[in-house]
Amino acid sequence: MNNFNIIRLLIFIAMLSGLSGCNQSLTLEAETDVPIPLATRLPLNIGVYYNEKFRNYIYEENSEDRPNWAIKSGTSQVELFDRVLPSMFDNVSYLESISGNPGGGVDAILAPEVEEMQFALPRETKTDLYEVWIKYKVKLLDQEGEVVADWPVTGYGKSSIEFLKSRDKGMQAALSSAFRDAGAKFALNFIKIPPIREWLKDNPDVCSSKVTDIC
Repeated sequence: MNNFNIIRLLIFIAMLSGLSGCNQSLTLEAETDVPIPLATRLPLNIGVYYNEKFRNYIYEENSEDRPNWAIKSGTSQVELFDRVLPSMFDNVSYLESISGNPGGGVDAILAPEVEEMQFALPRETKTDLYEVWIKYKVKLLDQEGEVVADWPVTGYGKSSIEFLKSRDKGMQAALSSAFRDAGAKFALNFIKIPPIREWLKDNPDVCSSKVTDIC
């Protein structure tokens, strides 16, 4: 093989390698369709604060197996809590900041943050599933800005390549399922968290409403 043919072969191999990398890149805007959970609605005025990182969260990875991954989930996460919170509390207001006077006419403030996201593809796990794990850290602050509780909320979702041949659609479906799982756990487990139960016992509106067995 002469030098010219060798050069052509090397260029061809490089092009194949580049195409393979492009095929594995991923840019995805997460979507969610979270049903309103059947939770006990507490007679509380709750403020919610989404910090900038939460509102604009992007999972980014650039490795050999996952080149140029960018999964935008900030909007979907805000929609998740926007749908769940009104089913849990009588009144929900949205705060631009929690500095200064955090109480500001509300009984407490909820502040969720993304702690971790993990993804698994069928080719990585040798299964037929796309899988997603989400872990949030949620803080509940009282009117003085003191932390009442700080707890994790996790969500898991999966989808099968049997029904979703496209990788992007499979990831999207798994993400949506993880959001639904996290939303349901957050709503159903809120009043089961010991420091939150203790805090609720001191609220006369909660105790007089008889909507729960807390008091």
